[in-house]
Amino acid sequence: MKKSIFIASFILLLVVGWIGSGQFSNKVIAQDDTEVVSESKNSYVENNQNEEFAFSVETKIFTSSLIDQSIELQGQTIHNKKIDVKSETSGKINSIEFSRGDNVSVNSEMITISLEDRNEKLLSAKKDLERLKKEIILNEKNRDNLLRQNVERIELYEIEYASAKQLIDKGLSSKSKLSLASFNLANAKADKEDIKIKFESTLASLEAQITNMKSILKNIKLDIDKTSIKAPFDGIISERMVEETEFISVGTPLFSIIDLDPIKIEGYLSEFDVNKVNLGTKAIIEDSNGIKKDGIISFISPSAETSTRTFEITIEADNKDLSYKSGITTKIIIKGSELKAHKIPPSILTLLDDGTVGVKAVDNENKVTFYPTKTIKDTIDGMWVSGLPEKVNLIVSGQEYISIGEAVN
Repeated sequence: MKKSIFIASFILLLVVGWIGSGQFSNKVIAQDDTEVVSESKNSYVENNQNEEFAFSVETKIFTSSLIDQSIELQGQTIHNKKIDVKSETSGKINSIEFSRGDNVSVNSEMITISLEDRNEKLLSAKKDLERLKKEIILNEKNRDNLLRQNVERIELYEIEYASAKQLIDKGLSSKSKLSLASFNLANAKADKEDIKIKFESTLASLEAQITNMKSILKNIKLDIDKTSIKAPFDGIISERMVEETEFISVGTPLFSIIDLDPIKIEGYLSEFDVNKVNLGTKAIIEDSNGIKKDGIISFISPSAETSTRTFEITIEADNKDLSYKSGITTKIIIKGSELKAHKIPPSILTLLDDGTVGVKAVDNENKVTFYPTKTIKDTIDGMWVSGLPEKVNLIVSGQEYISIGEAVN
């Protein structure tokens, strides 16, 4: 019996041990499960907290600087004026008083053309003019003589008419004598008008001939003057087209002359710069040899070139020393005032829905703000803009993913 009690006690211990081991294991498992759930919950909270964090962007602080708003561009020199001098008469060239490349002064004689029979024509025309003037004087004398004779006849016929009338009144003469005296008096008075009309007609004809002769005489003199070809202005002979003894006609090109003082420089302004200059704005020009000159803007095109959207300008500069030639490349610097601006990369520019161009920045509360900007000038390594505070924290990366007023890191 004692043996049976021992066996039963041993079995009881085994059962109690097995049961105890099961509860412990469950407790461990429960503890593990609690830790997993706790970790999962903590992970969820952390994820929720991350979702509440602001979007991260990259920013950079930019500080304004004083920049010179001078405009720099390339240009090309052009002559002030250039003409091809042509002959205005015909004839054989007697002499040429210049060589190609000579500096010549205005009105200096360049080419002489043979006079041929021009002097004889001039002398003949002068004689004809003198003859016509004498004919007018003779015509006036004839008129005066005829009118004087006519006055005498009128006076005589008036006396005859008065006598005949008195005799008729006394009954001593016939009416036929009175009629004849009246007829003679009327004819004498009519002759006076005929003399005046005839003289005026002859005078008009002579005056017309004199006017025509004066015109002929003037043309002959002008033609003689045209045989001496002079320089039209101070300049340089660039081309010579004729030789001595050559026969030329009206319109034959003789030589080309160029005026280089003042020198003109032609350039093109962008549409962003054209409103920054005016007629009379000062500019500095410099050629490829480093020679600098001061000039002023004398022309601004009212319309842009269709292909380039640029505006032609012309600058004039003193060139009495003729150091600048036509057709050389020059650097143009148009002076401007100093302006506070920021140099930024063009990639950070943003366009709002209404078309406003500007940049996004971060304020002291880490919120996104927007500043509209105006482009001052472009350079190789950046863009100068105005419209920003003196010191500003600009978003340089991620600006396209955030909105104005949004908080960011």
